Amino acid sequence: MKILLKYYKKRKSNIDSILARSTRKYTPGTFHKLRIEIKKLNALFDLINFSSKDFKQKKYFKPYKLIFQQAGKVRELQLEEEMLIKQITNNSLNNYRNSITKNRLKEQDNFYLIVNNESTNGMKIKYHKIVPFLKKANNRKANHYLEKKKNIIKKVIGQGPIETQQVHKLRKRLKMLNYNINSLLVDDRKQVSKNLDILPDLLGQWHDCQLMTQHLEKAMEDIEMSLGEIHQLEIIKSKIDSDSEILFNKINKAIPEHQHILNKALQQIHQ
Repeated sequence: MKILLKYYKKRKSNIDSILARSTRKYTPGTFHKLRIEIKKLNALFDLINFSSKDFKQKKYFKPYKLIFQQAGKVRELQLEEEMLIKQITNNSLNNYRNSITKNRLKEQDNFYLIVNNESTNGMKIKYHKIVPFLKKANNRKANHYLEKKKNIIKKVIGQGPIETQQVHKLRKRLKMLNYNINSLLVDDRKQVSKNLDILPDLLGQWHDCQLMTQHLEKAMEDIEMSLGEIHQLEIIKSKIDSDSEILFNKINKAIPEHQHILNKALQQIHQ
């Protein structure tokens, strides 16, 4: 399919462009953008894998997966730093903040080592191996794939309010489906798919709150702090827990509308 070939070229170009940057040009937004691009590529590989028995998804995605996971470690620590900047207005919690910064810099160094190894090895030679599989994909297989993924999601969110343990897996499935819907929509029909991100974004914000809570709990156990600092972290944790509860209620309210938007987007592809 020409539309998938074009989409793949764009994803690969964007990833290559980011990885070619010098370390001085990396920002917190760079790591976030890189992870999104790799998620889109992984979703496309999932569609190709469904369409072709000969496609070796794990093999072709392996070098990207290593980079994605390491970028995720950096991103989590960046989010923690951003959270503390919002919550703390003075120079308190220095030990905790210094610990986060130290760990982030360490994970960034590990990221650059992985990029330097992988960018000169596996990824550059895989382009010509993947293109033939893209050309073999057709509308019938793509539509079958989308319907199957939609039905799996419907089983989860069609049975009333979701449970907290379902959130992370549901978000990954929604994102993968959304990315592949966008990969198959021509430009003048993409408008209908924009609201598909509302529910996954809420799920992502909720997931970030859970990560921050876990990090705070670990910090209170592992890092030497005064009683005043521990109390301050407990206040921050309480605020995050409150935000998390509000987000969870928004998630369950957004589910019915998401079903409607999803059906509309799929209709645009089938036309």
